[in-house]
Amino acid sequence: MTPTTTLGPQLDRVQRNALMIGVVALAASLIGLFVGPPQHFWQSYLYGYIAISALAIGSLGIFLLHNVVGGNWGVAIRRFIESGLQTLPLFALLVIPILFATGSLYVWTDATYRAEHFAVGHKAVYMNVPFFIGRTIFYFVVWIGIGWRILGMANEQDRTGDKALFKRIKGISAPALLVFVVTTTLAFIDWIMSLEPNWYSTIYGWLFTVGEVLLTFAFMIALLVLFSKHEPFASFVKTQHYHDLGNLMLAFTMLWAYMGLAQFLIIYAENLPDEIPWYIRRFSGGWGYLGWFISIFHFCVPFFLLLMRFVKKNATRLRTLALWIIFVRFLDIFWYVAPAFRQRKFEVYWTDVSVLIGMGGIWLAYFISNLKKRPLLVPTDPRNTYSVKGAAH
Repeated sequence: MTPTTTLGPQLDRVQRNALMIGVVALAASLIGLFVGPPQHFWQSYLYGYIAISALAIGSLGIFLLHNVVGGNWGVAIRRFIESGLQTLPLFALLVIPILFATGSLYVWTDATYRAEHFAVGHKAVYMNVPFFIGRTIFYFVVWIGIGWRILGMANEQDRTGDKALFKRIKGISAPALLVFVVTTTLAFIDWIMSLEPNWYSTIYGWLFTVGEVLLTFAFMIALLVLFSKHEPFASFVKTQHYHDLGNLMLAFTMLWAYMGLAQFLIIYAENLPDEIPWYIRRFSGGWGYLGWFISIFHFCVPFFLLLMRFVKKNATRLRTLALWIIFVRFLDIFWYVAPAFRQRKFEVYWTDVSVLIGMGGIWLAYFISNLKKRPLLVPTDPRNTYSVKGAAH
């Protein structure tokens, strides 16, 4: 008997509803492919993919980070993180339409455009469709390979309690974390930064990787608060868990802001014609309002709130802030992706919302399916410093 028994009916209901909503929303979005300009659908699909895949990619990053640094904070959300990284194959499938739609999304696929723009033509050795597809396949092979290998070792360690195996997991996770940072950096350069191939930023990929992890932390915190009302979490989760997770969310919020500001200040100071248009597009035609909103409510407000212990140690307040960060993260991703296509004015297509809901619903159903397969807490985890009631099989 697993701890999911007490939550089984609720999880089953949420899973069914999420799957139904996700399938209906994604199917409705396909209408936009045929009744409207097809490029509108593909732009929305790319945005939705980047936004929701963050929860799977970020889960892998947090999984590796926890294996390296330890801490009881990770024990509380461990099953959530493991269930999240197990959804990576879903996004390996969902990326396939993007690979077939490169001509609708990436201007560097156009031979005429490459001929007219020397800088883009000079990058043709890297920016070509076969190599783009090959790199994308490589990223997922690496991520899924790392995730499944180390997760298998973690499951074996849970079963046997072998301390030597736990040390081995930590030793492998350290270089794996470095590989994760490098591959995600390259992936975001390929998938997003190359939408505007005349422009580049050396910090762009890192900025997105940090944002993905921040989004995942926020989701896991909100989920933990929700589950903490039920066993086995009710007798396990302490105020210190919330405080530690809040500090981590603060750290990644600061790191995200630092990288974003560093990128802006360098480009602003240089004021080069090849670089400054990227920001001009995002601060004109109505996009600037969204940019300032993100600056204030993605960093300033969460930063000051997360400095306060009464916020981090209160489950309800921390959950509210985590949900807000999820919302502004989606806006931030939209602000990065959409102006690459909609440069004249601020525009939101209905498919932007429907694809996001569709992918989110399907992902959530898959996530819950993984979550129900094992006990929600691991009493034998070496990083656990508290006793766990009701976490036995």
